[in-house]
Amino acid sequence: MSRSHKVVSGDTLGGISIRYLGTASQWRSIVAANPQLSGRRTAVDGSPLIFADDILAIPGGEDKTEAAPPAPQTVKTIELSDAEGDISIVIDGYKFLGFTGYEINLNYDSFDSFSFSAPFDIASDAIAEALAPFAFKDCEVYYNGELKLRGTLLTPDPEVTKDAREITLQGYPRCGLLNDCTIPLAQYPAEYSGLTLKEIACPIGDAFGVKVLFDGNESGVFDKVSIEPTEKILDFLVKLSKQRSLLFNNNADGDLVFFAPKKERVFMSFKEGKLPLLSLKPKFKAQDFFSHIIGFTKADADNDCDQYVYENKFLTKKGITRCMTIIASDADPGSLEASVLSYAGRMFADCVSYDLECEDHINHDKKVFQKGMIVAVHAPGAMIKKETEFLARNIKLKRTIKGKTTSMNLVLPGSYTGEIPEVLPWE
Repeated sequence: MSRSHKVVSGDTLGGISIRYLGTASQWRSIVAANPQLSGRRTAVDGSPLIFADDILAIPGGEDKTEAAPPAPQTVKTIELSDAEGDISIVIDGYKFLGFTGYEINLNYDSFDSFSFSAPFDIASDAIAEALAPFAFKDCEVYYNGELKLRGTLLTPDPEVTKDAREITLQGYPRCGLLNDCTIPLAQYPAEYSGLTLKEIACPIGDAFGVKVLFDGNESGVFDKVSIEPTEKILDFLVKLSKQRSLLFNNNADGDLVFFAPKKERVFMSFKEGKLPLLSLKPKFKAQDFFSHIIGFTKADADNDCDQYVYENKFLTKKGITRCMTIIASDADPGSLEASVLSYAGRMFADCVSYDLECEDHINHDKKVFQKGMIVAVHAPGAMIKKETEFLARNIKLKRTIKGKTTSMNLVLPGSYTGEIPEVLPWE
């Protein structure tokens, strides 16, 4: 989480670094988080000069000051309507309840997000301050009292009709800004040699006050990689993570997490024609389904390119040839196979998926649906001829005036574990 510091006479970057980050050597992290310091004259230690009334963003880390801990903050409740209070959001010490509609998106291989709607009382100063446009306020989202997400509130979306005023609150996890932003100026030239993904990602995240965590193989080093000036940070990091067979999402604290997929037990079963199943629709993408994925490393003056070919036997056994070539420019021969198989797995996930809608947000054991859970489905009418296990890649917990429903996008679990299925659901 980033904080801010207003410079006063006598402040130095080293002193500010000690105060907030515990050591003077962390002044470079502060410079990385403040591109406006670029081009200034420098002190003897190389740090740019700062002046009274400068406002500096302080990147993540715990405050190391010796001051007494602040008194616990009292959270005041604001009820926006008399609607059910299962969803709440805390902003600036105010807990907002009474949303008439909501959608919480829980994603297995992407970031979570939320969208809440409620009547808009413009007479309330607290509401006007908490929901000011472009303030990027920190927020906490709760479902039935359980923390679902520490995130950032994006610009609210009010709407006025002849009968009512309504406002929609939208946001994403704290790490979501890595999907929006490019590399800070202080980190140029953004070239990395002989570093692991963790060693590359963590300093970039620090500049934005974002923690980057790993639950999988981050140990393999990259010979030489670089990020383009206009390339979004997340796109760059995800490109590297695919070469380590890692996925990404966020945790409830809003941190960016790279992880290796794991096998899970079945969380719930659905059968055609029986509640809570409401609808099921296949989403097949024929034009992105290939018989051969041909991977090359990038050739240079010193090395010839290497190659690896993945054969999709679901097509080749029918005599169908549809080729796709990829260049794994940052891969070495040892990681090329993993890069190609990762691409193949994602091809199956993108080309063979199902959209399922069901009643409520809980399974038979009263547990709330979670991203990455495994569900079993038997629905011959949707071309699932026998009970098949799927992974919930995306879950949307929704409430409207009609009640609570959940939408899921289901994919074959082997798509992410590297175990390409031998039989497809309709076979």
